[in-house]
Amino acid sequence: MNLRSCLRPNRHVDQFLVMSRAMRALWIVVVAFAIGCSTPIQHGLDETAANEVLTALERGGVEANKTRDESNGEAFVISVPKVHAVRALQLLQSLGLPRGRRAGFGEVYKQTSLVPTPTEERARYLEALAGEIERTLETVDGVVTARVHLVLAEPDPLAVDSKPRVAAQAAVLLKVRPEPVALREADVQKLVAGSVAGLLPESVAVVVTPAAEAPSQRAPTLASVGPLQVDPGSRKLLLVALLGGLAVIATLAVLLLITARRLAAVDRRDRENS
Repeated sequence: MNLRSCLRPNRHVDQFLVMSRAMRALWIVVVAFAIGCSTPIQHGLDETAANEVLTALERGGVEANKTRDESNGEAFVISVPKVHAVRALQLLQSLGLPRGRRAGFGEVYKQTSLVPTPTEERARYLEALAGEIERTLETVDGVVTARVHLVLAEPDPLAVDSKPRVAAQAAVLLKVRPEPVALREADVQKLVAGSVAGLLPESVAVVVTPAAEAPSQRAPTLASVGPLQVDPGSRKLLLVALLGGLAVIATLAVLLLITARRLAAVDRRDRENS
């Protein structure tokens, strides 16, 4: 057996290497296609808000994924299958998620101005106080969102009986779910009045509006792929993967047959030459 005949089989090994690389490339395409079947519905969420959204979607029967936001390493992105994107958005809207960031005293007074004016200091105090009350109201089960507007009492220096020129007032807007909420209007008035100096419960106006109803959890419609029942959004991906796998298997079978014939021919020639 000469050196040339020993080196010939290496060409067939190279063919196998080329085929293995082709198979890896095919699977990369399939995986990329699978990733493309999901769509992000929320961006820039902190971890608490992302977990709250993820939990709500899972409870509502929508499969969701939480990943890091590429544009902001500290934020998160929530993605769902494209076929469930509309339902996921409707569900989050009905639940008031993600909640808006309420600025309390810690957030409002975190950035202090050099020389704050009395008007600016009063406005910042009102914003921080209203934010704290909104946070408290949104912790009640059934309350989707809460908005609070405050008017502080303005003392009248000329009044003999110390009666304020403008009495303290407040307005509260609550968006609640259809189910009964464990919070009465009188309770809201007492809570807000107890948070603002000089505010009487009867001076607190409370308006309650219903939140949008959550979409009904219908049984998922499945598509048939031979004997299998899959999600309609995954049917196309499954067909591509099956057809790609069959094509790879058929190509490998042909290459194996050609390689076996060539090796047999090489062996015959080597026996004839030896």
